[in-house]
Amino acid sequence: MAFERNPLSLSLPQAAFEKWLRDSGYLEILDRCVLDHARIAGQGSLAALSKVIKINPFANLTVEDLLQKPVSWTGEFFDCGLGPWETFSWPRTITQVKLRMEENVKRYTGNYLILVLIIFLCFLYKMPLAFVGVASIVSLWDTLRKASDEWGLERTSFRYRSLVFLSNIVTVVLMVFCKIAVALCWAGITSFLVVTMHSCLRRITSPPTPQSTH
Repeated sequence: MAFERNPLSLSLPQAAFEKWLRDSGYLEILDRCVLDHARIAGQGSLAALSKVIKINPFANLTVEDLLQKPVSWTGEFFDCGLGPWETFSWPRTITQVKLRMEENVKRYTGNYLILVLIIFLCFLYKMPLAFVGVASIVSLWDTLRKASDEWGLERTSFRYRSLVFLSNIVTVVLMVFCKIAVALCWAGITSFLVVTMHSCLRRITSPPTPQSTH
């Protein structure tokens, strides 16, 4: 949506404007409307793809978003009680893609983090050597932490810095030898595709409010 400049209008922060849209229910209305004159289907595939790639739905995430609990998987994340045809649809415009991704990433951050963890664990299961490497790295740094506390090493001491330097070398060797970087790369690509597809296809629709029975 584009608004004409008005010298008499007051400037409103983007976060406050989006909160007002969300609280007023306008996001759901805008999500079902054609927001751009040019539809995705009517644009060149390369031009549309370049615009989609430039979208960064993670830019507005806050610490509170990362710490929020996941919503109900079957009640809201996948179905929302409205049926798949009402809950998911193919976005018709670039603006609609951006609107959905930004809103859904903030709304379902907890669920996406769990999905990313599950995907990473699945890749580790398929790559046992990488799993051994991750376990070894975690054990290495946990041992360093316990040893520094037991020996009373200060973070600025030469001895502590030497141990950290050696631990970094061992970590790099383990990541290369155990192919941990490969597992992280594939897990990151798969997680990005899953989050992108769900956030694009998921309509911005509030879950139905349960009616109280008397």
